Amino acid sequence: MFRFPREATRRRRPDPAVGSLLAGAMAGGIRDIYGHTVTYVPEDLVYVERLFTDLRTDDGFVGDEFTLQSLGCLIGEILVRTDGGRWSSAAPRRGVPEDAGLAVVLPNGRTVNPIRAAYDRTDRGADSSVIRFRQVALAS
Repeated sequence: MFRFPREATRRRRPDPAVGSLLAGAMAGGIRDIYGHTVTYVPEDLVYVERLFTDLRTDDGFVGDEFTLQSLGCLIGEILVRTDGGRWSSAAPRRGVPEDAGLAVVLPNGRTVNPIRAAYDRTDRGADSSVIRFRQVALAS
């Protein structure tokens, strides 16, 4: 019988390249929905905010976990390409199932979690603007 090299239930840290891949998938979605080509500049966050608004109903957010994580990765990829950040594996926090184990390390030394920002945006609405998330992340 073949033995697997690790326990099936043990979570591994994701490859930081996953952040860019998921961001690309969401950029394609924004192009398909709004006809806007994402160029990974801060102005693209307006379309991210719009998508959050459009996916919200009286019953809550209609997107799934993949959608949320991809939106978070798009936010992070803007921080990487425009603001000089880099993707990093982060230790997943216990008891936080939506934590994808990815973070962005910024040139100012801060480590931020754009995927958490996406979850916060769905939970708190416009009060947790992703545009504001970027501004706060870049503040020294």
